[in-house]
Amino acid sequence: MQTKLAKRITTASRSFTRTILDLTAQNTIISFAGGLPDAALFPADAIEKHSKALFAEKDNRLFQYSNASGVPTLKEQIAKHYRDTHAEEIMLTNGSQQGLDLMCKTFLDPNDCIIVEDPSYLAALGLFRMYDVTIKAAPLTPDGVDTEALEVLFKTYRPKFFYTIPIFQNPTGYSYTMQTRLEVVRLAKAYHVILLEDSPYEALRYEGVSTTSFADLLPEWTVALGTFSKTLAPDFRIGWIRAPKEIISALTLSKESTDLQNSKFFQLVCARMMQSGELQAHVKSLVDYYRPKRDAMVAALKRYFGESIDFVVPEGGMFIWVHFKKCNDSMKLFDLAIQKGVAFVPGSVFFADKHESGYGRLNYTNSSLEQIDEGVRKLQQAYSEL
Repeated sequence: MQTKLAKRITTASRSFTRTILDLTAQNTIISFAGGLPDAALFPADAIEKHSKALFAEKDNRLFQYSNASGVPTLKEQIAKHYRDTHAEEIMLTNGSQQGLDLMCKTFLDPNDCIIVEDPSYLAALGLFRMYDVTIKAAPLTPDGVDTEALEVLFKTYRPKFFYTIPIFQNPTGYSYTMQTRLEVVRLAKAYHVILLEDSPYEALRYEGVSTTSFADLLPEWTVALGTFSKTLAPDFRIGWIRAPKEIISALTLSKESTDLQNSKFFQLVCARMMQSGELQAHVKSLVDYYRPKRDAMVAALKRYFGESIDFVVPEGGMFIWVHFKKCNDSMKLFDLAIQKGVAFVPGSVFFADKHESGYGRLNYTNSSLEQIDEGVRKLQQAYSEL
């Protein structure tokens, strides 16, 4: 049966995402690896309350098939979050990862080209590789993508889209400056490239001022992805796409042929939480809870590593991107760290060409303050053995 598998599967390597999830299940490991929210903060009471309210309506149509683009009430609530956006410009997805997949199904033909940031979200890279396309990467700086390099790639390869995480980027935590955003907008217009804007961490801002999204700066050339996985609960599997109506129509065709629809029940629970204001209040509590964790990791990195590493303190999100100055093999450091009882994600898995790096991604949202200090101390012990 193995010989019957498609080439996209037989040539795919085991996702490091799965390795991360396996590690986080081990109680003996302090894990800075996964991009996991703190499960203790899931709003279980509010979810239970609104679930019971839906059951109390005794309307069995709650469990019937629904519209592929999503429940209207939830689309309306999401649209209100944005400027000059209507429900018809929103469609619901099974997490933002499905949004990426639907974009690939809808826009990509074999041998097309796409551009990503270097480094970029590892699960997106794994998905893109399955579509038999050319992936080119533009270097990322703390101010955003290197726009000179991006223009060369646009001009040379004429890509279908540029995949970008402009706010609290994964894995770096970097955010685009307005100057960089405006230059990317200019390039997208000049070369007719779709901006695939992924913003899963947008709501988790601990300091600084929000910047204008690509979807607001260039709505006709932007497809924006959002998700409730980092703010409500990952298991709800509710993400969304914000795009012009004609693109939403095309993506809906792909959605219908993929899984027909999202769970109507979970969509309605989410809509009720937004209507009541409980979700918005919950997000504020997340920010207040995660900020000290970020600060604790920053302090621990400075205390235990001193000048032997470099990193930029992120204004939000879930990650710190660390440059281990004397390391040129992040996988070797990963192996040593596991032996010490701490996990992180080696930087090499985030690069499109998988070249080696002395970088690592550390998550702080899913560990206690005590675990953060102990884990960073153990990581420094591993680093000292290189």
